[in-house]
Amino acid sequence: MTRLRRIGLALSLLVAAAACTGTEEPPLELLLAVGAGDAVVFYPAGTDVADEVGRWNLGAPVVDLARAEGEARLWVLAPDALRAYPLQGSRSDRGPDPVAASVTLPLGADCSEGALELGEAHLLVRCGAEVWTVALDDPALEPVDTGADPEGTLYLLGPGDRVVRVQPTLSGFHLVYPQPPDDPLEYDAGSLVEVRALAAAWLADRLGVALGSGPPADASFYLWTAGSSEPPRAGAALQGLSEPRWLRSLSGGWLVGGAAAYLVRREDQDDVVRSGAYLDAAVTPDEYAYLLAPGRLVVLDLLDPNLSEHVRGVDAQAAAIAFFPASE
Repeated sequence: MTRLRRIGLALSLLVAAAACTGTEEPPLELLLAVGAGDAVVFYPAGTDVADEVGRWNLGAPVVDLARAEGEARLWVLAPDALRAYPLQGSRSDRGPDPVAASVTLPLGADCSEGALELGEAHLLVRCGAEVWTVALDDPALEPVDTGADPEGTLYLLGPGDRVVRVQPTLSGFHLVYPQPPDDPLEYDAGSLVEVRALAAAWLADRLGVALGSGPPADASFYLWTAGSSEPPRAGAALQGLSEPRWLRSLSGGWLVGGAAAYLVRREDQDDVVRSGAYLDAAVTPDEYAYLLAPGRLVVLDLLDPNLSEHVRGVDAQAAAIAFFPASE
């Protein structure tokens, strides 16, 4: 385990014990990196309103951000290239020093609508029909064969950084899980009239898939265990959320963002659904969730039984978020 994970686990145990007495523990000292237009803007983590503490003006649109646990660099996806920037010189009240990229990987394609996903030791770059994996310890673009995949296929890094495919079908989704040697597990699931929105994420070895047909229908939710001989199992519908756009795993559940609402699903508790469209979200090791929209950041203390919303202001162009320790 990395130092950050050990601290997060210890703090979670302390907070869980404190929750029984109605007290709260402060967040870890983290900084938030927010992609906003051509810049990365830095804010202190936590529920308190706070001004930016630094800004990198990069001269190219920031499409997405990612930081691997234990790494002292921030990956920035731009329309033309994937770059990694060292995170150095930061404190809780000061963002990292603006320095040149230490890694630049030209994409050779327009990635204005792309996305990044972190695995165990790799980064996945999704750029329309082009998809690559990048080894974090020796960065290079390794193409993923997407030629036979239907339009709208989701690509995820599963356990062992295997590239998993979730493909929309007329009424649900088709799951393709690679099993060596070249003998993938494949399952079909779903019972919708039409699939208009699809999102998926991993929680350790469990895959969550949310899919919807648009309002007024509630979205469906499925769970599957990596390598299982059983097909994906349908869970309770995501009532009040019709078009899932993204999915984030929590220590005891899931956070789902939709076109007009977000939903928090926790074990042995009722779902919490609230209005609001958010472009991105980050969940930190100390059990805080940060939901991002242009000019607006909503922070949830996931150990608060009421899930009270703490609203903060951010850059009006904010569209992507990541986090890292305030000092290494």
